[in-house]
Amino acid sequence: MALKDIAPLADLTTSATNNYLVSLVRIGLAAADERPGHYRLGPAALSLGVSAIQQIDGFEIVRREVTNLRDATRRSAAVTTWTDDGPISLFKQDGDQRGAFEFRTGLIPMLSSAAGKIYAARLPANLTAHLIEREWDAVFGGRADVSRFKDDATRELKRKGYTSIVRSDLAGYVSIAAPVLDWNGDLRFTLSLAGTRASMTIEPSSDQVKALLDSAARATRALGGKSDRRD
Repeated sequence: MALKDIAPLADLTTSATNNYLVSLVRIGLAAADERPGHYRLGPAALSLGVSAIQQIDGFEIVRREVTNLRDATRRSAAVTTWTDDGPISLFKQDGDQRGAFEFRTGLIPMLSSAAGKIYAARLPANLTAHLIEREWDAVFGGRADVSRFKDDATRELKRKGYTSIVRSDLAGYVSIAAPVLDWNGDLRFTLSLAGTRASMTIEPSSDQVKALLDSAARATRALGGKSDRRD
């Protein structure tokens, strides 16, 4: 940035800003750019940023959000991450409804979980295709159409910012999930809520969806990622 642009952002005069920048350059937090009168972050700033990233306890961040989600919605909440064996639920908190509407810890399905749809949408097909094919017959029957499932999940996530599952059986199970991204924009975790069609609305305007997206946005920002959503 140019010195003349840095000064008003720092609420300082140009002269005072220049004096500060000289000191910051000296200790490596800033560096003079090739263009005269312009500055950029220095090597010490990079080192500081890397150290901060290394100290982030990602699981502790999302674990707190799971508890907050459960308390705010009274629905079952969980966090998942990706492993070589597929998506795995790391931590859950049961809501007011028990039994078939509870999450479980351990490996979860790709096709019949909202979190699984996020991994199908965000991860390369070579990581997820074999899992989708393995589950396809039991869920949909017939020959697996991996591309269609991935494309549908991608469109839903892009359009709404979350994915959903609504089962047609008598249990009336529904679940929604939202991604948590890290500083690279990569998918790090997913946060999920589950309930019944009678107890949980999955439309974008619902309180449960808003609570889920708020939690995912807070966790993303805490991990150094970018989120357009604000509390």
